[in-house]
Amino acid sequence: MKFITKCAAQLTPLVALATSALAFTPAGLSDSHQPGSVLVFPKFVGGDPGVAGSQPPVHVDGIVGIARTEIEIGAVCPPLAEFVEGAVSCSPHQQVTVRAHWVCPGFQGVNSNICREEDFVFTLTTNGKVAFSADGNPINSNTPSGIPAPPCPRGYLIAWVVSNTNTAQPVKFDGLIGTAIIRGVDLATSMTSTAVSAYPAITIQAADPAQPTYPATGSNIAGPTLVFDGSPGHYAQVTGALVADVTFDRLSAGTGPAPAVLGETYINLVTLDVQSNRPNNPTSVRLSFYNESANTGGIFGGGEHETSSSMTFVCWTQLGLTTVVNIFLGDGRPGIATPPIDSVLNQNTQSTRKGIVIAGPAQKLAEVDSDLETGPVTLLGLIESNVGTVANMFQERKINYLMGTDGDPQGGAFVP
Repeated sequence: MKFITKCAAQLTPLVALATSALAFTPAGLSDSHQPGSVLVFPKFVGGDPGVAGSQPPVHVDGIVGIARTEIEIGAVCPPLAEFVEGAVSCSPHQQVTVRAHWVCPGFQGVNSNICREEDFVFTLTTNGKVAFSADGNPINSNTPSGIPAPPCPRGYLIAWVVSNTNTAQPVKFDGLIGTAIIRGVDLATSMTSTAVSAYPAITIQAADPAQPTYPATGSNIAGPTLVFDGSPGHYAQVTGALVADVTFDRLSAGTGPAPAVLGETYINLVTLDVQSNRPNNPTSVRLSFYNESANTGGIFGGGEHETSSSMTFVCWTQLGLTTVVNIFLGDGRPGIATPPIDSVLNQNTQSTRKGIVIAGPAQKLAEVDSDLETGPVTLLGLIESNVGTVANMFQERKINYLMGTDGDPQGGAFVP
């Protein structure tokens, strides 16, 4: 990883509106406020207990063995279909089959930039849901069977609807929703986990609104590669640049803006342009941070000031604003230390508690011969803040939220 510092008639308008809304999707972005045919969870914490760096379960309210990450996936009838003349949304208790991949980070020069993965298949029904952990252990008797542990302690999860009779065939069924729950470690002072947060899965719809919903004939998506280019028979686009609010680090009370609440912030970045279990070119991202207001204090003086940096990653990464992050690849080696983004991204130096970060546009750089993709690529992200005391490594409370997009569509492809 490299860093560079710095009623009939009455319904007619509604039908037209729904049809118009559906018709807009292929020309633009996927809509994360609507169910999708694909789900992306930008971060999980867990891993196979036998793998170096795996995140052990924690204690919660006196209960032992609670997984650090719980993934929830539900299926509903695709939205708006009931407003489109002749459309059939879905049947009661219709089976929905989902294929998913745990995707691990890679590193430049390490095993030829290979991003390890583990795939699995499970089923649910419309208006039903499943829940499973990211450590390979069932939560209870309702957990689907056959959910493996990820081959690494941290990474991302991608899941998509496939045919009930051919699990290698992606299909259109814009009915998936999901949530990830992530818990912090046990506190050193109490051996109990108190930090818990959740974030919604990023949903991506099938691109062609005229295409029928599975199991109707013609619902197939060209596969097995998942192509996010907005073309009929593919999926809608996402973006290659992100924006988000960010809380700057405060590791000691010291000086700085009130209130003196201590905490650390991390940025998790994902590209969907991945060749699973194959070499991948690194993704380069520019990062620009701006402080909160026209504060005249600090080393920057008045006005919002930019702190710029850039970095590269392979498939997925977690970056600390001012702290080092050890990332384990799940291949038995010690964790690889990821440098902080910039030591000045703290509340004292910035003279404000919060600011804005702009990430991207993301670009793939030529490095490995087997990955022919270079140039603009997709980028998704999650902001993570741990808030608490130094004694507990700021793990008393946890805040996670998805990064927003810049609204500029960007195509991409995930190769299972």
